[in-house]
Amino acid sequence: MAPKIESRPTFSAAALRGVLPASVTRTHLAVGGITVFALFVRLVALGARVAHQDEARVAYWMLRYSENGVWFYRRFVHGPFFFHVNSVVFAVLGASDFTMRLVVALMGGSLPLAALLFRERLRPSETVALAALFAANPVLLYYSRFLRNDVPLATVMVFAFGFFVRFADTRRLRYLFAGVGSFALGFTMKENALLYLACWVGAAALLYDHRLFLRRVGNQGVAAAFPPRARAGFRRLWYRDASVVAENLGRVGIALLAVLEFLVIIVFFYAPRSQTRPGPGLWKSFTHPGMIPEILFTATVGTWRKFVGWTGHTEHSYLPYFTHSARTLEIGAVVLCAFAVVGFLVDRYSGDRPNDVVAFGFYWGVASVLGYPLVMDIKAGWAMVHAVVPLAFPAAVGLALMFRWGWEGYERRDDVSVVAAVVLLLLISAQVGATAYDTSFRNSQSPDNQLVQYAQSSSEDAKPLLRDLQRIARANEGTDVLFYGGEFYSPNESAHDVPPAGAGWMARLPLAWYFEAAGATVTSTDESFDLSGEKPPIVVALNNVSTCASEDGTAEDVDRYMDGYRRHEFQRFGFNSGCHVSEMTVYVAGSERPANSTA
Repeated sequence: MAPKIESRPTFSAAALRGVLPASVTRTHLAVGGITVFALFVRLVALGARVAHQDEARVAYWMLRYSENGVWFYRRFVHGPFFFHVNSVVFAVLGASDFTMRLVVALMGGSLPLAALLFRERLRPSETVALAALFAANPVLLYYSRFLRNDVPLATVMVFAFGFFVRFADTRRLRYLFAGVGSFALGFTMKENALLYLACWVGAAALLYDHRLFLRRVGNQGVAAAFPPRARAGFRRLWYRDASVVAENLGRVGIALLAVLEFLVIIVFFYAPRSQTRPGPGLWKSFTHPGMIPEILFTATVGTWRKFVGWTGHTEHSYLPYFTHSARTLEIGAVVLCAFAVVGFLVDRYSGDRPNDVVAFGFYWGVASVLGYPLVMDIKAGWAMVHAVVPLAFPAAVGLALMFRWGWEGYERRDDVSVVAAVVLLLLISAQVGATAYDTSFRNSQSPDNQLVQYAQSSSEDAKPLLRDLQRIARANEGTDVLFYGGEFYSPNESAHDVPPAGAGWMARLPLAWYFEAAGATVTSTDESFDLSGEKPPIVVALNNVSTCASEDGTAEDVDRYMDGYRRHEFQRFGFNSGCHVSEMTVYVAGSERPANSTA
């Protein structure tokens, strides 16, 4: 007689009864724990990195908007979502690198919660794996700590997709309206929301092809591609069933409400604001109702004309941009991409039929990998956020498969399978964790970091200097900062209040943001003699570098006037590139060191 093998203890939902509500399962707890972890790693040291120039320019105008109340839609600063939201954040918490990135971090950290919306389409282990991939992927982590619209856009679009799936599964209207609201918010963030719509249409077409192929039985033909409930409704409608007519009238009403919800969100965010300037504005319309038609037209038709004018930048060669995107995925998402392929193949060729959510995510992700190099104007890793997020769906299947392999081996007392699964999962976790730490924390400004775009300052030790500059500007009376040189010179400093900025301003980034956050009074000159007399406590000039033979004013022209000032080096880019000079000199008054010393 075979020896009796004692079963190993297992955990079940029953163990949670009496402690938690019946609706809360281990899956909910696991996803909740992962979300807490995701929020933590996104918030810790959030303000440590020097602002990227893209962050600095939009944060500057967000802060200006919070002060002057003037906003109009301009494509080159993308949608209005963060202008309206961050202006409130700045008013409540103050302006800093931490607060400008706070909402992005919170939205990126909440992305794992979206996995619960797919819990009826995925196994519990796959739902948890999806949340873990959203939380720990290095690409998503890095750009969740960066003031850009990409992670927030991806987040609201995944939530919209999840709400629509839940509506299809439950027919509860709250999911429909939540999905429409999330989808509308995506269009308030960035123009490539249009690409999400295009990817979804393409993925849905391929899923329809699945149905044609898999349900091609008997004499049903193409009709088999439609769900049985829809086919029954079509038959009843064909015979003019009165109950179906009434039911469809109700559906039309619901659809109109959904459209109205979408338009209300769009109008609220895109309506112009002009509190301190003449012209139509949303808040002005409450006391001047005659403005309302013009505001509605501007926020809808006018916005749409500009929005669809975003046609990408297809004049560049495709291959270098695709290669850069592939390299970004190799560095920041190689594990996720490998699991996505495995998960897609396993799901497609095992079981009764492919999982629609898994296949949809794979098609959506592949289209993004191939499509974004066509529309990017610069080589930047943030574009691959929009590929990583959908590829996480099939990747969750592959990752969960490995976990189940080990767990089933544990239950069978198959120690080889358990050890193999544990070792592989530990190696994968170590690789992802090491990459995430290196890219988001240890080398978050290094030009050698694939996720760092060229306009990121490489001055990793500049934060103490920036804090000193802000402290000096707040304590000083009168003019606080003088920018010297033709590249910095602006004949009208007030021209920078709203985008686009006037002459000389873009070259000052990212310092312009830090001075604005400190409330500094800034001026500029292109005449070195202006520094021979009384000067403000902070003077900034470009360095003379070997990569550029420009005759614009540099620090060499004014060194002789800077007695009593300490000289600090600051990199505004990752490195010098021709006449895109990275190196700047910041002179600070009151130092005991001579001006030609370097901090």
